[in-house]
Amino acid sequence: MTLPNWLKSATLRRLAGLLWFDLVWFSTVAGRGDWLPLALPIVAVQIFLSSTRPGFNWRLYLVLLALGLGLEALVVSLGVLDFTGGWLPLWLIVLWLGFAAMVTTTLDWLAGRYWVAALIGIASGPLTYAVGARLGAAEILVSEWLLWVTYGLLWGIYMVLFAWLMQRWGGTQKMEVAND
Repeated sequence: MTLPNWLKSATLRRLAGLLWFDLVWFSTVAGRGDWLPLALPIVAVQIFLSSTRPGFNWRLYLVLLALGLGLEALVVSLGVLDFTGGWLPLWLIVLWLGFAAMVTTTLDWLAGRYWVAALIGIASGPLTYAVGARLGAAEILVSEWLLWVTYGLLWGIYMVLFAWLMQRWGGTQKMEVAND
């Protein structure tokens, strides 16, 4: 029995990467500092698997990581929320280490698709923070609607920058998208 083409394609790899990142997110956000011994190897696997993909770019990874941590620092400095464990707690940094690796290999298809990237950022970014706050990972210091607006705007911008950077530095993964 042969596998359907979609199971052999980048679609399955992307789905697996997103599901693995769910483990990263849950172990860092729900577990925070208490689960770091579990989260660190999960994130290390995420980074290893992503870095072995054709076209993985360490420069892109580091820029996305820095932008993400900058986004968090901005929101905390603006007084929108306060993370459990400090200004930029270790669990949050570990989360971003995993996210920056995941996004380059599972959302690579967003390269050059600015509107789609913006919509994904606007829709998914604030949701993860609202859920994280309910899990005790952060305290929302403003009206929740302002959290949604702030993170929607910042994540929309982040994802547009990602789509732009991915288009320029994404390597051979762009070719894989055309072959799906």
